[in-house]
Amino acid sequence: MDRVVPRLVVCVALLGAACGGSNAGGSGAGGGNAGAMAAAGRGGTTGSGGAPVGGVGGGGATGAGGATGVAGTGGGAGGAGGGAGAGGGATGMAGLSGAGGAAGVGGTTASCAPIAPRDPNAFVHPGGLHKRSDMDRMRYLVAAGVEPWAAAYQKLRADSLASPTYAVRGDPTWTQVSRDGGVHASEFESDTNAAYLQALMWIVTQDTRHAQKCVEIFNAWKNLTEVTGGGTAPLNAGLYAYKLVEAAEIIKSTYSGWAAADVQAFKAMLVYPGLSRTAVPASLSDTNGTFYWRIYNGDPGRHGNQDMIAWRAMIVMGVFLDDRIMFDRALRYFKGQTHRTDDLPYPSGPSPSGTQLDDNQYFTTYQVTRQSTLPDYGYNGVLGNYVWENGQCQEASRDQQHAFFGLGIAAGIADVAWNQGDGVWNTLDNRLLKGFEFMARYNVSYIASFPDQTAAWEPAGSEVIVRTDRTGRWRSKAINPHFESDLVGISRGDFPGKRPVFEQALAHFKTRMGRPAAETLWTQRGRDVALAMSGEEPRGFSLDHPGFGGLTFQRPPLCAGDPITGFAANGLPVFGVHVLPGIVRAVDYDHFPVSGEGRTYHDLSPGNAGAQYRADDVDIACGAEGQYVLSSVEPGEWLVYTVHVPTAGNYRIDVRYAAAVAGGAIRIGFGGSDVTGDVALPASGGAWRTTTVATSVALKAGVQALRVSIAGAASAFDLDSIVVGGG
Repeated sequence: MDRVVPRLVVCVALLGAACGGSNAGGSGAGGGNAGAMAAAGRGGTTGSGGAPVGGVGGGGATGAGGATGVAGTGGGAGGAGGGAGAGGGATGMAGLSGAGGAAGVGGTTASCAPIAPRDPNAFVHPGGLHKRSDMDRMRYLVAAGVEPWAAAYQKLRADSLASPTYAVRGDPTWTQVSRDGGVHASEFESDTNAAYLQALMWIVTQDTRHAQKCVEIFNAWKNLTEVTGGGTAPLNAGLYAYKLVEAAEIIKSTYSGWAAADVQAFKAMLVYPGLSRTAVPASLSDTNGTFYWRIYNGDPGRHGNQDMIAWRAMIVMGVFLDDRIMFDRALRYFKGQTHRTDDLPYPSGPSPSGTQLDDNQYFTTYQVTRQSTLPDYGYNGVLGNYVWENGQCQEASRDQQHAFFGLGIAAGIADVAWNQGDGVWNTLDNRLLKGFEFMARYNVSYIASFPDQTAAWEPAGSEVIVRTDRTGRWRSKAINPHFESDLVGISRGDFPGKRPVFEQALAHFKTRMGRPAAETLWTQRGRDVALAMSGEEPRGFSLDHPGFGGLTFQRPPLCAGDPITGFAANGLPVFGVHVLPGIVRAVDYDHFPVSGEGRTYHDLSPGNAGAQYRADDVDIACGAEGQYVLSSVEPGEWLVYTVHVPTAGNYRIDVRYAAAVAGGAIRIGFGGSDVTGDVALPASGGAWRTTTVATSVALKAGVQALRVSIAGAASAFDLDSIVVGGG
């Protein structure tokens, strides 16, 4: 077959807040007052000497956590677990000091404020495609002028739908929208795209005109009572809803100008005529009912993109509505699981193939009659049913444009799930990565040449799976370069500027997961060819993709995880990029929903030896001042923190630590390069000390990875924080 697009020859070249201390110690004869803030002996008076093994001192200075008083000269009670007392001596739980003796490393104590267990029904907000730390990253990198984020932002800004002067096309008096029937369809599609783009502009610029424009759009459509059913209703409703709700989740979570009554009206509109877990509303019909009731069962009778787009809308709707059952309904279906027992069942099956309707070299179609013998059957929108074990998409024998759309939808579901703590991105032996690699190789090799692929790849033999889909309507036989039954037009290779999907996949598999370059080779080439031919990712075709992935999804090198500043009362991480100059608590290394080993940290021992603060393998204990600290550190271990440097310049780097003995050392790196060597940390007698490890380090502006590496002797010190200040 003749190639109808020019081939491009490409050579692709491939990183503290203290919790109050306890006043649990006993009183000693003649001792002074314990220091405020539960610091070790802060302001304590000198006594006559401490008792060994954590006994009650006979007048020694009180130290929070049992450490020897900084201002005192007498012996303190021994350390691990000793609380600050009301008088002189303190009761230690495992102290090691005698008269004049020092406490254990850091004088650890059990007085840290407990971290609440994660509420299984709580959601991260904002928590659709973009968390607060993602928004910080976009805004900071654009402000610093770092590429490609700056160029991607300019592409977004140039889109007319992103303008603060965009004229909203909806009308709050309208109650119907119909994609198939063309009732207010063009107006809705324009406003939905605009809402998402305006929300991105609000994220980056903090210009309230953009946030208010979103509110105007939401209010224009909040009175819908009919998203017309029939035909391809799940596709229509899912496609219309997902971007609108993504925008709504951003605005509800970050902007105070959306009135509570209007938010509630918008929420009610999404599930009209009302939500039910036990039965379909009696009043529901093709002319009465909106988004949720058009998507709640997916589409069990059509191709995968039409099934998946319903679940794509539902998963972000669940986040926006704080509805765990709805969220789980979408995610469990996508994973091929059964429905929750407190929810409506999924469509049953199977759908055996009957009379043949059409046949060509790429596919055969059949008439089917759906049966109901198998509950929760799982159709083409299940991940494993859409992307097959070799990476071939269920729709690859239909045409390439729908297959690109389907992959993009699957990535969207996976990213929302990831932001809520689920790792479906990586399931089925990285099935999604295999899907992107297959699609990219087939399409990219058609328009570009490479040293290892000088001709277009034509999968054949064992490279192609011949299979009937889950609906029974479609049997795939070969990869189709055309448009379904139109065997003249070419869909193959027509992705630059139209199918912006590669940035999102690379951000996950290359940067987050650190997959070897050979495993992301064609996905990377897809991104690079699209960039060379059409520039940074645009909005793409119609409503199909979020687009602008160079701004929204791309991550700086080594920023695999998501930065946090602590944990909320519901046990969820509090996301946000650390801004320098400032203090970065050592225990707040970047969060990762699955194991962060080798990505956000490297720890040599299994489990958290201190059993404090986090459930990773990083060892964390409670420090003498009632703060969580890194403990039991070993040479070769490291941790990563995503930070932002607003202004390039020279900076001083200090660390706050406690060392009972000498021999420990630390090394600091930024953006993948060490900025210090191994810096020895002298013994501090177990007391907390701040020491300078670099007096003047040149740092670039922008978001980057701060990496802390442990060297020297094992378990020589505890680490409280890294302090970056002006040089």
